[in-house]
This record gives sequence, structure tokens and C-alpha cells, in this order.
Amino acid sequence: MIPEAPRAGRAIRYAAAALACAALAACGVSRVDEVSVKWPPFKDGTLVALPSDLAQCPDLAGVYRAQGERREGDPQAALLKDLHDFLLYPLDLPGLRATSEPAWRSSPAATVAFSRAADGWDVLALDGQGARAAGRLPLLAAADGAPEDESLRRPGDALRREAGCTQGRLWVSVRHDWRQHESTGVRRHVAILRKESGGLLVTVQRESDTIGMLLPWYTNDSSQAQYWFAPAADHP
Repeated sequence: MIPEAPRAGRAIRYAAAALACAALAACGVSRVDEVSVKWPPFKDGTLVALPSDLAQCPDLAGVYRAQGERREGDPQAALLKDLHDFLLYPLDLPGLRATSEPAWRSSPAATVAFSRAADGWDVLALDGQGARAAGRLPLLAAADGAPEDESLRRPGDALRREAGCTQGRLWVSVRHDWRQHESTGVRRHVAILRKESGGLLVTVQRESDTIGMLLPWYTNDSSQAQYWFAPAADHP
């Protein structure tokens, strides 16, 4: 009969091996709005990046309703019902986290405007009730978040973001590494933006991986959603 201590040690080793296999398998290729996205193993620490050609950048300039219309995916699959909230998190655009009064309140009157800048797009969000937020969506800028954002993050958190253009679409990749007392994890988002029918079509895939630090456990959650944001001129 196997003693309890060796049996427990063997179980832990088997669990750790299963965990390692699961973590290594947490990669693959998916399609986000017809764009092929290769997801490296999250433990590699690399940011998901797509090919980029600035000549393929879409014309995103316009004013859009902040409240979107779901086209595909689970309604709870992503924070994509409100365009301002999506740009604030998970994309964490520089500037949008700046404190404003009054606080943002989503409503049919809320709008988000994109205007082309030298290094990307300027973003202006108005909720029609006094709240105003201005940010920047930079191209090809992988960084650990804007300076004004860092004070809002918990110790152990790290954010990287990169954006580029391909197939007439803008892609934005964000990697958020986080750490707590008993677990550590990675949240990765790849968003594809383009014009459609005068509005803004946004498709996003999320991959969330978590590993236990004290006990060997691993979870993965994946989702994809698509929302269309109508031009504001059509919806006063």
C-alpha cells in the first residue's frame, strides 16, 4: 500500500504536469472579423501582434453613437455595449482614465468621435449630460500604459498595447498581466475596427488565463463579440 505522503506528492506532480500541458496548449489561431490572429502561449509573455501596413489604415473619422448594436457573440462576452467604456477598458486608451466630473453615464445621446492625427486617432467622448473624456488611440505604440493610468493600477499589474492596420482594418492588441496573493493571470484582447454602413464596426476576442500560485490549477476563458455603432447624425 502506498503511503499517504508519497501518494500526495505524486498527485501534486501529476497536477503540475497537467497544468504545464494546459498552459502550453493555450495558443492557436482564430479569425477576428476575417483577420487571422495567432495567439502565442500566454506564458511566453509576448504581446499578440498582427502584420501592419499604414497604407491599409481605414478611414475611421466620424461621430458615432456610444451605445452599440450587437451583431454577433454573447451579450456578456465583452464590455462592448458602450464604446466609451470599451475604449476605457479593456483597451485602456491614454487619457480616458483622467478623472472627470460628472462621471460618464451611458445614454442614447452619448457619442464617441474619431479624428485622424499624425500618429493615430484622437478620441472625444461626450455623454450628452456633461461628461467629457478625451483620449488618443496611437498606432504601433506598445507601452506600459499612460502615466496618468499607472497610479490607478494595483501593484503587480502591467499593461502593454500595440495597434496597426491590415486589410483595411485597424487592429488593437492589449495584454494585461495581473497578480494577486494566490493567483496570477493574463487578459488579452484583440480588437478589429472598421467602417460599415457609415457606422463603426468593432469585433473583439478576449483570452483570459489564470494560474494558481499556491495550488497547481489553471483556467482559460475565451469569448468573441461584434458590435456596430451607428453614425450619430442618424440618431439625434
